[in-house]
Amino acid sequence: MTPPYTFSDLVRPLRRLPIRWRLTLAFAGVMAILLAALIAFLYFHFRSDLDYNINQSLRARAQEVAGLTREQDAADTRGALHTLPSNGDNFVQVLDETGRVLGASAAFSQPALLSVAEISAAAKSPRLIQRGNRSRLYALPLPAARGVVVAGVSLSERDAALDKLDDALFIGVPPALLLASLAAFALATAALRPVDQMRQRAATISSQEISTRLPLPDSDDEIHRLGSTLNEMLDRLEDGLVRERLFVANASHELRMPIAVLKAELEVSLRERRGERHLRAAIASAIEETDRITRLAEDMLLLARAEDGTLPIDAQQVPVEELCAELGATLTPPIERAGRSLSVSTESVREGAVVLVDPDRIHQAVANLVDNALQYGVGPITLSARQTAMSIEIHLLDCGDGFSPEFLSQAFDRFTRADPARSRGGVGLGLAIVRTIAQAHGGDAAAANLPAGGADVWLRLPAVPTPSPVTPEVAFASEPT
Repeated sequence: MTPPYTFSDLVRPLRRLPIRWRLTLAFAGVMAILLAALIAFLYFHFRSDLDYNINQSLRARAQEVAGLTREQDAADTRGALHTLPSNGDNFVQVLDETGRVLGASAAFSQPALLSVAEISAAAKSPRLIQRGNRSRLYALPLPAARGVVVAGVSLSERDAALDKLDDALFIGVPPALLLASLAAFALATAALRPVDQMRQRAATISSQEISTRLPLPDSDDEIHRLGSTLNEMLDRLEDGLVRERLFVANASHELRMPIAVLKAELEVSLRERRGERHLRAAIASAIEETDRITRLAEDMLLLARAEDGTLPIDAQQVPVEELCAELGATLTPPIERAGRSLSVSTESVREGAVVLVDPDRIHQAVANLVDNALQYGVGPITLSARQTAMSIEIHLLDCGDGFSPEFLSQAFDRFTRADPARSRGGVGLGLAIVRTIAQAHGGDAAAANLPAGGADVWLRLPAVPTPSPVTPEVAFASEPT
């Protein structure tokens, strides 16, 4: 058995139409409903007015005849009725209680317009009687039970007037609906023209032409705001594409150098027959370059996962003092091997302060800061924690020249290095990873030069709110008076 059609099945073909046609059809449908309602209202209102006027005319004519019959006796009633104007559409009869015609207008002398039962009912109270669609009667009782007056009218003129109204409405409404639909189509086309222009321009945008933007209409409406939003999205996409292209170019450049060095070391070792000492030195150099390539690949993978939002963060509530103590214990050995010292300070943090972090990721970020400090700074290194209203800051301070002013603003960008770093094997991803890890925790990273010399680099991390201490209420006993 074939299932019945649903509303979705009926409107599915309409969804394939262009939106301007759908808007036009929707407008035409609404207009058709409104016009149908208007036609019905006009028709029934006009018919009601006609019926009201006919009923009033019948009532007045019957009362006029009843007034004449009061002044005439039964024998003169027919003569009195002949004095009234009469035609084929308007007629009057005076009937007694048996149905005998006592008087009538010239066109309706015989037979009686009412039956005996209708006369008996009309003798009690006036009433309107409909004779199908042909005529309408109004029966009015005469005083002293002398009978009833019946005034009637043919409904042919009323029906003819209604037919003329029907013809006028049905002739005038379809062209009006057609003109309104054409106007709606023109308006929809004009309103959607900016959208079509944006579509045509969007079809020309590619990764090679990402700088192209969509044209915006002059009007400040939803389409203008849609185009502005899409252009802002294209701006973000272009910025991301430029960054990715620069990232790939820099990564390729950074990979080329260690691979070239590694290849040269291996070729020299293979071509020249040297002693074990030279061979070990070549292998050590190759291992160093391999480690550099490995670190670069791991750093690039971390940044790529951060861009995709898939960088794993196992956030835990860790006391700040405990976190700093663990960082100090882990980082002290490599710092001391480099002939430097590390001091840890948490004096600026309230006792019991807790931070929401992934300890392993924070260790990775601070280790990058320590590597930078060992390579580009001098003197002792200080690891300190400071507390603000809503966050915990982990600072790493060292001595030395600090950052150059022109480099400070871009220190956390990828593959960005100060000139001294270029001769020391850095690839410019250390601080970028620091900021990436901080942002993955919902914080950020920043750097500044110290007034006395050296650099201060810190991570801003979200703190866990701690309940305010509650002062216990003390009850004082009143002294006897």
